[in-house]
Amino acid sequence: MSTTQAAQLITPQGKILPLPPELYETILKLIEERKPAPQATRADVLTLIEETRGKYANGPSLIDALLAERTAEREREARRDQERAERFFK
Repeated sequence: MSTTQAAQLITPQGKILPLPPELYETILKLIEERKPAPQATRADVLTLIEETRGKYANGPSLIDALLAERTAEREREARRDQERAERFFK
């Protein structure tokens, strides 16, 4: 004799919620009917790039900000590595 297991919903917190069969069927239909998000074509992407080119030309340099952030990150990494080496090679 086989028994059927009731449908359950498990929340991100791990809580298990039993689902009535009608609700399970409704959710299943929604999932099956879900359409994938439309994908931008290469032409759409190139158009977007052209439309936004120079948008921030009069503002602060985003490249300079990125380089400064990376420099600071490398300095933090170097300090961390030095501290680890000092602890390891005491």
